[in-house]
Amino acid sequence: MLYNILVVLSFLQSVIGFTLMSSSVMRFKEPVKKRIMVGFVVMLCGISILSYILFTQGMDSVDRFAILAILVIELSWFLICSDDDFFVSLFSFITFVNIYVSISYTSDTLAIHMDGNTFMIVKTAIRLGIYLVILPLLFKFVRPRFRRLVDALDKEWRAAALVPLMFLIMQIMVLYYPAPYWYWDNDSWYRFIIITVYLLFLAVYYLLYIQANAIVEKYALEKRQLLMAQQEKLWESELTRQKATAALVFQQRHDMHHHNAVIMGMLQSGNTDELKTYMKSFDAALDAHNANSFCSNPIANSIFNMYARRAEAEGIKTTFRASVPESIGIDNLDLTCVLGNALENALEGCLRLAKEAEKEISVTAKFIDNRLRLQVENTCPPGIVFDGELPVTQKQGGGTGTKSILYTAERYDGTAGFSVTDGKFITQVVLNAN
Repeated sequence: MLYNILVVLSFLQSVIGFTLMSSSVMRFKEPVKKRIMVGFVVMLCGISILSYILFTQGMDSVDRFAILAILVIELSWFLICSDDDFFVSLFSFITFVNIYVSISYTSDTLAIHMDGNTFMIVKTAIRLGIYLVILPLLFKFVRPRFRRLVDALDKEWRAAALVPLMFLIMQIMVLYYPAPYWYWDNDSWYRFIIITVYLLFLAVYYLLYIQANAIVEKYALEKRQLLMAQQEKLWESELTRQKATAALVFQQRHDMHHHNAVIMGMLQSGNTDELKTYMKSFDAALDAHNANSFCSNPIANSIFNMYARRAEAEGIKTTFRASVPESIGIDNLDLTCVLGNALENALEGCLRLAKEAEKEISVTAKFIDNRLRLQVENTCPPGIVFDGELPVTQKQGGGTGTKSILYTAERYDGTAGFSVTDGKFITQVVLNAN
């Protein structure tokens, strides 16, 4: 009886360990809590069926299909919870199948000299130790890198999924044919072969990661070049504005004595009403050429000016509350990325509204405690859907702006959030200066 209980606990450990490993890199479907509850119910049903067969028909009947049953349970978990694309989910699932099989083989081999209850206890303890080492590494180091690859790569996952599949076939051929590994002799060559397979497994995955990371870096370089081009346009726009301002100042200085002569003439003739009208028109002419100075940071000021002019041309009301110093310890390209994407998304959100609808963009940017805090609010159409923490784009080929903001915030150990409240789309970003 005790042995059967230990076997059930081993099954439960396998299911929980596999679930936690796969969850470490998975993107969950919405609603997350409901999906997880359904997945747990399916797992409980599967373990209950295995336990029933074990207690009624004995261990021999379960040995034949125990691993297969556990994999079916975990496949159900993926189908219920995973929101990744098919080939990404396939890559993850088969990869963790390989890891699970290797953990089972390792724990069985290290406890092979034990018998009965002692064997089950030692094997379970060894697997628990392995899971305690692997799981923190997966959550802390593997997940952020894997999610970055998932967001950057597309059709490459079709070829990548073949790698774990080939290794799974190799493991099955070595570990279970012509005889299962628990029947091997201690000096069997198969033990050396499987060790070689595992080393090859690690090497190929490392090379696959390097190759995938090179593709991501290529995409990042292209994006950086686009940002540089955008920043160059901003600088050109700022330079043009500065030249226009300088020319206006020179012209006003040149024409000032003419204005003074006109004013003196009106004063001497007592035409005060005409003088008031003239002064108002003169002030209006000055204001028409006066560019906004939102803050002392040249990059932020240029971006704010550019989008303020675009919004004004589209009849969109804008409000800027900015306090950003000239130097803030944030790379100019990253600052361009965050401000430009946030304001571009706000402008596009307003333009999706009906012509007669009220359109408004409100921007708050403050640099406090060595942190840049940005909040952009814009009126938006109803029905915006979120995929996890990111809004689903309504533009074909879009969605890169919000992802770029999120990645930039992560690079500066900051935060980025997107939400909809009372008909307004809100973007909030915090960047910690270097």
